[in-house]
Amino acid sequence: MGGLPKKAQQLENLRKKKNGVLALDSGALLFKEEKIQPDQIQQLTATAQGIVSAYNRMSFAAVGVARQDLAAGLPFLLSLQHKSDFPWLSANLVNRTHGKPYFKPHTLLSMAGVNIGVIGLTGQGPESLLPEKDNAVILPWEDVLPKEISQLKGRVDLLILLSNLPSSTNKKIAETHPEIHLILQGGSTSGNLVPERINNTLITQVEQQGKSIGILEVRWNKQTKKWEDAGAENLLLEKKNELDRLGWQIGRYLKTGDPKLVFKDKPDVLAAYESMARQHERLNQEIARLTVEQNTRNANRTQFSSYSHHFETMRKELPDNPAVRAIVDATTTEVNRIGKAAVKARISDSSGKNQEGISENYAGSNACTSCHAPQFAKWRGTQHATAYDTLEAKGQQFNVQCLPCHVTGPAAQTGQEMLALAHDLRQVGCESCHGPCRAHILQPTDAKAERPTMATCQRCHSGDHDDRFNFFEALSRLRCRSD
Repeated sequence: MGGLPKKAQQLENLRKKKNGVLALDSGALLFKEEKIQPDQIQQLTATAQGIVSAYNRMSFAAVGVARQDLAAGLPFLLSLQHKSDFPWLSANLVNRTHGKPYFKPHTLLSMAGVNIGVIGLTGQGPESLLPEKDNAVILPWEDVLPKEISQLKGRVDLLILLSNLPSSTNKKIAETHPEIHLILQGGSTSGNLVPERINNTLITQVEQQGKSIGILEVRWNKQTKKWEDAGAENLLLEKKNELDRLGWQIGRYLKTGDPKLVFKDKPDVLAAYESMARQHERLNQEIARLTVEQNTRNANRTQFSSYSHHFETMRKELPDNPAVRAIVDATTTEVNRIGKAAVKARISDSSGKNQEGISENYAGSNACTSCHAPQFAKWRGTQHATAYDTLEAKGQQFNVQCLPCHVTGPAAQTGQEMLALAHDLRQVGCESCHGPCRAHILQPTDAKAERPTMATCQRCHSGDHDDRFNFFEALSRLRCRSD
């Protein structure tokens, strides 16, 4: 949730500068994965409710239902829908018995005199996401999208699709249905994708989980409903550059005199020159044609719709929106309370299980001192050694969403396992970089410790947590050895 206050402030600033700002999200909003561990459900659903509260405050107009949003179960999302000031959209997540959608298939909006239709599509995948008791099924887009488009025909000036489908499928939709003017995809691929035009459809994507905000400024002509062909201007420039290069080559031949006379005894050279001369003439004719088309386009530019775009990374130095910061703080406090209660419940459990034996392959950093005293001393002076302390200082030491990057242990450990770690594993210790080392301590020669890779560090030093991280600089500063 860390980027939400900054995202909210960016939206607020944008709305102060411009009229007609429409906030949309394609989904994969509530959870990162389609499945969540049972012992993390309470904390993750509390976080999801906080996200919805923040989106309410940010005045989002609609959010698509992605498969990830169903990770806590369809009943949870249906209940959360009643707390959302915006509609959740999915035309193809339907009741298996009678085929009725569980969420609104589309919504109608009006912005700056333009009537806008927004349709939602949920991605297909393993049916295990929806247990039999939910009586729900995700239909193929081909079964529902044509009907939705038909219902909105003549009622909207601009048609937008919020899609959780793969990029290849969205391109097929654009090829099949030019009536859709904009596809905002999310939850199927990672990263920001610059707008790509397929026929009369723009397809774009913003990096998920609040890492960026995508701003698409559209100047829409609701009479023609067509995007201008920016590619034609690029083609004209490309042809002119090609003509310049070819003209320079031909000029080198002409410096020696008339090529037909100079190269009359060199038929291969003469043939190459004549081929270039013919290509030069063809380029001149093509450039003349493209220039006429460009002039016509410039004269009729107002008939077409245009856009500009950029992605704003939620950098740490950006200001926070106070209202959304308060929502985030209250949510993380509640999440931490849930984790603390789980710890108390486990401590009071009389089952007699060894709670500190879960990560038995890990020895703890103190075990490294006998052979690696200088390296241990160097580690003690780094922020890794106090990573858990920073959570305690913020009252978040029981938040299982924060713990993975502040403790030592396997990446796949559950929330209960992280909360039960031995004291010596409550920091980013030696084994966070070098892997479990109990075997190495017992047999130093036979069981070698791992060496950290870029992937090792990027488990935590990712863009949303550390947007200035440089692996090679960090390695040179933190490495244990001089070789």
